[in-house]
Amino acid sequence: MENRINNMKTYLYLLITSLLIVVSSCSDVEYASAPEMAKVSNLQCAVDGRNVILSWTMPAQAEVAGVNIQCNNDAPVILEGVVNTYTFERVALNKELAFTVKVNYTDGKVSEGETVRTTVEGMATGKVGYLIAYDKPEDIEDDDEQASARWFQANYPTGEILTPSMITSIDLSEFAVIWIHIDRVGIGLGWDRLPATLISDEVMAALVQYYKEGGNLFLCNHATQLILPLGRLADNRAPGIFGDGEGGTGDDIWTINANIGLQYDRSTHAAFQGMSISNQYDDHESFPLIGPGQREDHNCMWDLNSFDFPALYPDAENIVKAFEMENEAVVLATWGHVVDWCCAGMVEFNPTEEYKGRCIAIGLAAYEWNQNTGINAYQSNLELMTNNILTYLQE
Repeated sequence: MENRINNMKTYLYLLITSLLIVVSSCSDVEYASAPEMAKVSNLQCAVDGRNVILSWTMPAQAEVAGVNIQCNNDAPVILEGVVNTYTFERVALNKELAFTVKVNYTDGKVSEGETVRTTVEGMATGKVGYLIAYDKPEDIEDDDEQASARWFQANYPTGEILTPSMITSIDLSEFAVIWIHIDRVGIGLGWDRLPATLISDEVMAALVQYYKEGGNLFLCNHATQLILPLGRLADNRAPGIFGDGEGGTGDDIWTINANIGLQYDRSTHAAFQGMSISNQYDDHESFPLIGPGQREDHNCMWDLNSFDFPALYPDAENIVKAFEMENEAVVLATWGHVVDWCCAGMVEFNPTEEYKGRCIAIGLAAYEWNQNTGINAYQSNLELMTNNILTYLQE
């Protein structure tokens, strides 16, 4: 019995020793590391206006299938064959751009990427443009549009009157802000009733690209509705307080109130700097824009009471705040006499991840450029506010 136990011990010793030798031998084996996929080298970029030109040196391997190039988190561009340059056209402005180039091999493998970074600056010191619906300013028919266009030409000598054909053929990145003013009797409610030359597929595509890439917009009166085909606002958030009639005569002063609900005081916004005020209401000040006489009641503004805001904004204590949170916007003004939350007549739409430009839309009837029965006593206030807005959007 004792011999059997000793034999078993010997067997186990020999077995364990053999295993240790095998394990030790395996640990000493040197495996060849997987060959590293050769990368591009000498990656460089050059800026030409709105375009970024990339160049690089490809590896010498015959099994190269091509390259893929990615700008930030956008979908990569796939190029086949041995290539050493690519141009990204009309890149986003004032934003750091990271361009990464990887080599694709015929066996499906992809190399590590090489990255170069740059920022294309623009817009901040650009020109101001005034977009009309006609081929030339002399063709403008409405008296209010005529008045604002003449004022623009006199006060912005370095600005430019833009026509629909120009919008689709020039580099809009030269313009920091584009002003669109539509104010017409009988035009009808709905953005699809705006001048056909302005809402053509070609013009809208150019304006959408401009707006998304950082261009700023100033939309006035009936043109506030353009915010919908631009894609910045949902169709069910269209301006619903609307007028396009001949108007009438009155003895009162039409003002706008920048103290929303007497709780959100927006009167310190750059748009209102230096404007004279009216004290015709006991509980708040307002900004007068047009005095007694003939006035066209051309509102094109947001009726916040008509919107059914989803329960996504538990911190929104009122419909103004819900509208602002939903649309990344700020309500700047309403009718002069209004002190509740019912309507938004002047709205600033802040930049978003998709729309990098800023937009101010004013759809208050008090913003009328030509008073039909004589000189508007508050024309200087209207002009000052307009200049303030254009300057603000230019910066």
